[in-house]
Amino acid sequence: MNQHPIFWFADGNIVFQAGDTIFRLHKSILFMHSQALETILTLPSGIEGDGENSNHAIFLEGISMDEFEHFVSWVYHVGSATQQHTIASLTAILKISRLWMIENSILWAIANLEQLDLSPAHKLELAHKYNIPGWIPLTAQALIFSPLSAISDDDVCRLGLRAYSIIAKACEMVECERKTIAAVPPGLSLDPDPSCPPNQHQHCREAWIRFWWHKVARQLLHPTKPLALSGIIDYIANQPHPDGLRVACRERYVGEIIEGGGLHVESEIVGGATAAIETYFASL
Repeated sequence: MNQHPIFWFADGNIVFQAGDTIFRLHKSILFMHSQALETILTLPSGIEGDGENSNHAIFLEGISMDEFEHFVSWVYHVGSATQQHTIASLTAILKISRLWMIENSILWAIANLEQLDLSPAHKLELAHKYNIPGWIPLTAQALIFSPLSAISDDDVCRLGLRAYSIIAKACEMVECERKTIAAVPPGLSLDPDPSCPPNQHQHCREAWIRFWWHKVARQLLHPTKPLALSGIIDYIANQPHPDGLRVACRERYVGEIIEGGGLHVESEIVGGATAAIETYFASL
């Protein structure tokens, strides 16, 4: 058994074991952070001398030496002035803070993890492990709107087969909806606007078809950064007015897109997938 080179205090009064390393710390400092830990450690454990010395160290099941070292470094503010917290250190602080119900540490770790470049799959894994429900909708959406090829083998392991299956099916549904809408310019069956002469409307119709295929459909079918269905109207509004298309006819075509009700189908798919993931996580 190895004593930690830094966190073995001569005046410490409680000993923990993480991995094959023992730490002698101060109850008063730990209790200042966690009332739950104080309650736990003041109750009789049934083990004589529990935590009093190296021969009776309190073993931290499921916590590695590195994880406990990160946590204790944060509690004692060792190197805090210059230390750049990493994903590993913040995750360790979050993990042990959850175990010992240290609410301010939990919020601090989550806030700092949000500043780091975590992949959506990693965030979803942490959301499940450490009960961060607010992360699930946005991370699920990011995964669904990314190509499946961008999800690495490591990401699949983080997600688990069931969550990955939910995301893959939602990806396929979104892609199908985009292809369906891109395939046929909307509004072609509409009657001409009353202000559009019959001999002109065929030109409007052809101009709209060209605009849809050359602009909107290409954006919807972009292989890496497809246009979201909910962004179609803004995209059209920001494009130069197509030659040969009367303004009134364009407005009727755009109105048909809105009335078709397909602009929000992506959010409905994401919402359904998010709910399925949340239900799955709750069942574990």
